[in-house]
Amino acid sequence: MSLRDRLGRLTGEDKSRDRGDSAVSRIDGGAGGDRTRALRERIDAILSRRPEGPAAGAQSPLRGGRGVPLEELVSGSEQENEAGRFFCAHRTAGGSARHGRFCVRDLAPLDMERLAVLANDPLLKALDYRQALFFDTETTGLAGGTGTVAFLIGLGWFAEEGFVTRQLFARDYAEERATLLDLTATLGDRRFLVSFNGKAFDANLLASRFIMNRLPNPLAALPHVDLLHPSRRLFSHRLADRRLGSLEAALLGFEREGDVPGSEIPQRYFDWLRRRDGRLMADVFEHNRLDILSLAALAAHLAELIDPAGTAAHAHPGDRVAAARLFLSRELPAEAVRLLAPLCGSANPDAARDAGRELSLHHKREGRWLDAATIWQEMVRRDGDDRFALIELAKWHEHKRRDFRQALELTERACAVADDLPGEERADLARRRERLERKLAGRGSSSSGA
Repeated sequence: MSLRDRLGRLTGEDKSRDRGDSAVSRIDGGAGGDRTRALRERIDAILSRRPEGPAAGAQSPLRGGRGVPLEELVSGSEQENEAGRFFCAHRTAGGSARHGRFCVRDLAPLDMERLAVLANDPLLKALDYRQALFFDTETTGLAGGTGTVAFLIGLGWFAEEGFVTRQLFARDYAEERATLLDLTATLGDRRFLVSFNGKAFDANLLASRFIMNRLPNPLAALPHVDLLHPSRRLFSHRLADRRLGSLEAALLGFEREGDVPGSEIPQRYFDWLRRRDGRLMADVFEHNRLDILSLAALAAHLAELIDPAGTAAHAHPGDRVAAARLFLSRELPAEAVRLLAPLCGSANPDAARDAGRELSLHHKREGRWLDAATIWQEMVRRDGDDRFALIELAKWHEHKRRDFRQALELTERACAVADDLPGEERADLARRRERLERKLAGRGSSSSGA
């Protein structure tokens, strides 16, 4: 039984529809009418419960007057399937349309090998970027429990004419099943998902809604590229805020104007249920549509960023170092080396230092000590106080070249800039120095005895 039917049974509306206008008059005129009115008032109070004032965020865009039909503000129409009716908005962004620094035509084709690296899922290599379904939901809350509903499901995909967005809107709770059925039909030949925090939230929420509506979940078995996780790995070195809106501004060159805050969206929907005024939801549709476009643009940016053969002209050098670390974590060292080698000579000193550390340690793990030492020597030449390079060079001279005097000199230089080191690391340096001094003293004694 739908929520509308259950409320109808509680309020007596289901019986009044069957009995006609005379029955309604009899109910409203007696004690039953009083109970019905009281219950309706309680339901309205629950739906409208919200703290007022600046702390509650922006106020509702209207405080009375005649409502505006949604169809007049959002390009869409009512759709119907076997589960009932719902509202659907359908738009196509042509190739010349811009989203920040990108034209839509520049977003495709997406390199599936790089998407596979971002998602850490080799199954994606065998798929085509046109089989992607980008998705984002607007919900009645962020708790994600069985009482949370995805009232607006935003979908997007690449097509010959550009980038298509399709938004499925449940105008009331009874239309949810119809939107879920349409989502299943829209999937068609889509073979993988792209989202931002969708693995933790949107996909799980939709899974629960399919269960609640006794429908099979068509998303369950699909590979899923959640762009939140690689974004954290690639940009945490310089961006404290890695929400989608912040990444839009920092990476895509896209600034939203007059956008509805995400925290306000659930209340907008509750107000819509009472007032049916399209002005409440028009901004929500646009917010969701821009989220979907940003997913496509962010996927394109990340794929460009981690391309070992590309220049990534718009990329911060530190982001390319982070991309190399991502390749190393995926056990793809050749790609990492291709990224790191040119970065060792970067004009950005932080990027050059970090790239030198990563590349030299890779060479060291592979047993290419001379290649590693060459990098350490260049790092010391560039910065005589580079403690990492001094210590690594000291190790090389001690263990590989057996040049204890040079190793001791380098260790003493490292000790001189070790004031900010934790106590245990300073103690390690001191022990290294003492060991080298003993080795030199022993060598000197041997020479004297001879």
